[in-house]
Amino acid sequence: MQVTLGPTELRSIISILEKQVEWNPNIAVRVVTSPNAVAFYSAIPLNLRAFIAMPAKMSPGQPCDVIVSGRDVVALLSNSQGVIELDSLDQLVGAETASLSELPPSQGWQIPMHAMASDIIPVVNEAIDEFDRRSVGLGERGKADLAEEIWNRPAWGGLPVKILYAAQRLMLIWDEPVKISAATCGPWKRLSTPRGQVFADSTVPSPRSRMHLVN
Repeated sequence: MQVTLGPTELRSIISILEKQVEWNPNIAVRVVTSPNAVAFYSAIPLNLRAFIAMPAKMSPGQPCDVIVSGRDVVALLSNSQGVIELDSLDQLVGAETASLSELPPSQGWQIPMHAMASDIIPVVNEAIDEFDRRSVGLGERGKADLAEEIWNRPAWGGLPVKILYAAQRLMLIWDEPVKISAATCGPWKRLSTPRGQVFADSTVPSPRSRMHLVN
């Protein structure tokens, strides 16, 4: 299938996916098309999910739903002029695709809470500063336990701190008055921004993440 993106949409997708690949070079991306948009869904570190979608023109034919290498997607988009042949991507199979087999719910979300991104950024910075301060003298196990405590702490809108951190790291939010929202649907938590969304499923146990390695 051929997808055509505008210059602004193309730059946005490339910049966000580049951040994801930088965070996890082996990241897999699920690419899904609809009649008027293309979406990119990925399992990012800290047991989170990222979702970005952009308006696009589609060639006639069946919709696309494939799981591919994030690096391959970035390379394909970067070498295009906005016209992308999705059929040229090699599909991934096996265990590395399991985390993308289920998408977050599309319905049933509670009425969202709204805020400005510039009001939320200090929460992330404070969490990182707290870790740096309290981790002095701790061994690896102690640092992992501390990171688990801080990263999963409820913050604005009931979202765990790690969702806000991931959004900042992927440049979905930054220190400007951009409107964002938080919502809940059963065990799922969602941060929505103009550039994309980040999800967490509270039924999935978080790995012991070394916060000092992802600052």
